[in-house]
Amino acid sequence: MRKILLSSFLLLLTTFTYAGNNDIYITQTGTGLTLTIDQIGATNKVGTAANARVTLSGTTMTMDIDQIGDSNSFLGSFLQGNNTSWTFKNTGDSSAGLFNVGASGDVAGTDFDYTTVGDSTTFTFTQGASAAATSGNQDFVISGTSNTYTGICEVVGCINNWDIDGNSNQITTQQTGSANHAITVDLNGASNTVTVHQTDTSSTNVLNLIATTSSGTIDVDQCASGC
Repeated sequence: MRKILLSSFLLLLTTFTYAGNNDIYITQTGTGLTLTIDQIGATNKVGTAANARVTLSGTTMTMDIDQIGDSNSFLGSFLQGNNTSWTFKNTGDSSAGLFNVGASGDVAGTDFDYTTVGDSTTFTFTQGASAAATSGNQDFVISGTSNTYTGICEVVGCINNWDIDGNSNQITTQQTGSANHAITVDLNGASNTVTVHQTDTSSTNVLNLIATTSSGTIDVDQCASGC
């Protein structure tokens, strides 16, 4: 019954998301959720820090979010979600996204795909900050100028793949845990800043960076502890 009501509720909300200034707040607990959100227009919000975020908990969830327009935002907290797939696409300038994954439970075997096309966007992704997590796989495609990405991955076997095109972007990531971290970066543009910290107490850190850039700054620290 919960899933049926939620689907009806979302359908009603997305009917009116074309002019902008629309807010969506969701709290969902359960297994096997399929959630689709489409927002078209400017200044739309899915969750807000001042009011309430999207809060989801359950295994084998599939979520697809598409925001088109300027100054849109998404703030979500995913408490627990083993074997879950998230897709988030943002098209527009000055938009913001925040994913807090694994706030109070395991999020093993997750897959996250993020795409942004626009300028001056910000995105923060944290996985496993408060609970155990394994086998996280994140793919990021960032296209535009003056975009900011911050990622923290405190999981065993965290894998990141980045495709970054544009100028003056700032990319910062930190990966910690006890086994097998990997980052692959394809970077094109000018005046980009990339900072990578990978700490691994017992196994392997891998960074594969291919950069075609001018006036870029790249800082890589790979440590047994304390990067």
